[in-house]
Amino acid sequence: MDLISYPGRDWNEDYAYFCEDYAFVLDGATSLVPNKYSKEETDAKWYSKTFGKYLEKALLNFDKPISEIVKDGIHKIIAEYKKLAGGREIIDMPSSCITAVRKKNAKLEYFVLGDSGFLFKHNGKVKDFIQKRIVELDQINIDDMARIAKEKNINVVDARKYVQKDILKKRLTKNTEQGYWILCDDVKACDHAYQGELDLDKGDEILIYTDGFSEIWNLFKMYSEEQIFEEINRGQTLNDLYKKLYLAQEDDAGCNKFPRTKKRDDATAIYVKF
Repeated sequence: MDLISYPGRDWNEDYAYFCEDYAFVLDGATSLVPNKYSKEETDAKWYSKTFGKYLEKALLNFDKPISEIVKDGIHKIIAEYKKLAGGREIIDMPSSCITAVRKKNAKLEYFVLGDSGFLFKHNGKVKDFIQKRIVELDQINIDDMARIAKEKNINVVDARKYVQKDILKKRLTKNTEQGYWILCDDVKACDHAYQGELDLDKGDEILIYTDGFSEIWNLFKMYSEEQIFEEINRGQTLNDLYKKLYLAQEDDAGCNKFPRTKKRDDATAIYVKF
């Protein structure tokens, strides 16, 4: 087992945990409005941290499927957040991507909601379990940023201010048929998660990740998904892999060669070999 979680700024809105029976990551969505009601640096950090602390204990209940545990958590954590708000207007309710896996005998139970996900290597073949809707919507904003940057002769990262309203507009479509499904305040979102059970054999491997870490293979193309496992089995740690990503992001600080909405996102990953 191996786990890393690095902040993209001075604080980390990701949350991760693993033990012998289960593991999960949460990727809090940075608020796009100035309202803040918790004592954390951001309410997104409060949400992922509070939900994570809940899951650490709740996932011990193997009589309940992960989806039901998550639904219970939504009711609990949102009630706590509304108390923090104290009746004040909540424009952008805190939300988070979530990926959770749990070993149940010879099966791997999984639950994926949002654009965090997990790579599963089974019998030598690798499959990526991730929902692409957020990725598709983000790409629209990234394409606009790249176009504006070219027109104004500025860095792509500096063009974000010109599409901020569009980013907020997209955020406000969360948990709607027209938008995307995410861990937030609506239990209905759980019914749109990728969930189920996979056959699990000795020697199988999983890599749970947030989108700040998966840039290694899906944006910077340093390794393929298969090569990631090859590198780990050669002795590279998750920290080793992250250092390479970090340097590549530094080398493209303006986000011009590899367009993205910010130089660096929170990056979290958990590796397990059975």
